[in-house]
Amino acid sequence: MSYKVKIVSAVAAGVLCGSSMVLAGAVSAVGSVSSIEANAGGRALPAPGPFGPTFAHRHNLGKLYFYNWSGYAQAVSKGTAYQSVSDTWKVPTVDTKVSGDQDSSDWVGIGGFKSGDNTLVQAGTEADNIGGTAIYDAWTEILPATEVVIPGLTIHPGDTIETTVALVGGKWNMTVKDVTTGKSGGRTVAYHSSEVSVEAVHERPEVGGGLSDLAKTTNVTFDPGKYGTGSTPTKALLVPATGATVDQMFMVNNAATAIIASPSLPDSDKDGFTVADGSTSPPPPRS
Repeated sequence: MSYKVKIVSAVAAGVLCGSSMVLAGAVSAVGSVSSIEANAGGRALPAPGPFGPTFAHRHNLGKLYFYNWSGYAQAVSKGTAYQSVSDTWKVPTVDTKVSGDQDSSDWVGIGGFKSGDNTLVQAGTEADNIGGTAIYDAWTEILPATEVVIPGLTIHPGDTIETTVALVGGKWNMTVKDVTTGKSGGRTVAYHSSEVSVEAVHERPEVGGGLSDLAKTTNVTFDPGKYGTGSTPTKALLVPATGATVDQMFMVNNAATAIIASPSLPDSDKDGFTVADGSTSPPPPRS
């Protein structure tokens, strides 16, 4: 989840992207959007959803529902597995015609997915509509600290972004590179991660103690995504590590009555997907 401190001048600062939030604990969908129900105190539960009960079986995916995340995660049941992750996406364009303030983040990270895991090291980009003004930036974050905006790295809609989080020499290196401009930034920190999950996520952050409204944006395609059990990500993101499960995550509204962001199926080489606003999954990217 992201935690953002807003300055009332159409400038956002201090985002903290934290662990997954599933309706104050957990959300499962049983058969249809209208039957999404809260299961307070637990994590998101795999269950048949509005796209049919055979979906997860046919594609070897779990299907989960979250208040704040849409995308993919994989996790192991025990031990540690993940020490690096990278992905590429184009910064989405924010619709500034929508009244009020809305926020969105796109990122990769390690940790924070499983229930009770309060560790998360991550990096990504922000695309917000603040009172009719589009705000874009790049950031890094380690929970429970707040997000740190990368200074000097100007982000534009449509820019191609490559982001990497990796454990190198006992420290976590978080890097965001704007391929379009050739500029990059980030930081390296000492941090203890659970290393039990890896994610690529389109998110609505938390602002002022509550989840923000999701910014309306163009679709976001994450491709190619990779992870590694060492400092270099080499394996296709949606191919599970030994003993791991891969979960497809749909974002629901605060009342858990509708899906507000949906990921596609994986692409053919299992390293990419697309997230779209609304309840309909878009086509996967072409490999």
